[in-house]
Amino acid sequence: MSVRTPGTTTAAIRAVVFDWSGVLTESPLSGLRRYSVELGLHETALDRYIRGDEEFSKVERGELSVRDYLKGVCVRVRAEHGVEIEIRRLGAAMADTRTLRQPMLDLVAELSEHYTLAVLTNNVAENREHLATTLPLNHFAFVLNSADVGVRKPDPLIYRELLRRLDCEASEVVYIDDFAENLPPAADLGMSTIEFTDPENLRIRLAELGI
Repeated sequence: MSVRTPGTTTAAIRAVVFDWSGVLTESPLSGLRRYSVELGLHETALDRYIRGDEEFSKVERGELSVRDYLKGVCVRVRAEHGVEIEIRRLGAAMADTRTLRQPMLDLVAELSEHYTLAVLTNNVAENREHLATTLPLNHFAFVLNSADVGVRKPDPLIYRELLRRLDCEASEVVYIDDFAENLPPAADLGMSTIEFTDPENLRIRLAELGI
């Protein structure tokens, strides 16, 4: 794998940063969608309780526990859809997508030989142990978890903290995320960004950057 050399129009890439859910793992919405179908709801009916939901944002900033959030979702789903859901089953559905993708693990192993790697994740405090025991941490410099710093993507502050920890210029960093709304703040700072769709396409996009 080649690295762009200084003196070209694009700065040399020194670091590649991955989102966790939906990039290194299956989409965080997949488990909820399967559960929605089980409940007799539209496949995407439960999406709104994660994506763009202020209560879930509080969990990812470390301001609300997962248990209290799940209790609230059970109440809201009952009121809005007339369906009773079990808190344990809901939690299991949300955790059902935490298995790492093998093609991504292979890519991480390859990239770690040439670049500094890190994870930037909107996540919850309760997942710290899972992240620590599941990720091949020997390949990553660090995991930046929104719940640990009290700010989440797409707030520009978390990207600035990422650059501080990497000790890199923004132009030296590639950031990969499956949620398009998380990319503009990174790009505004000067990072190269890639919207993740699948591992094969990611390899193509990285190659376009000389990686």
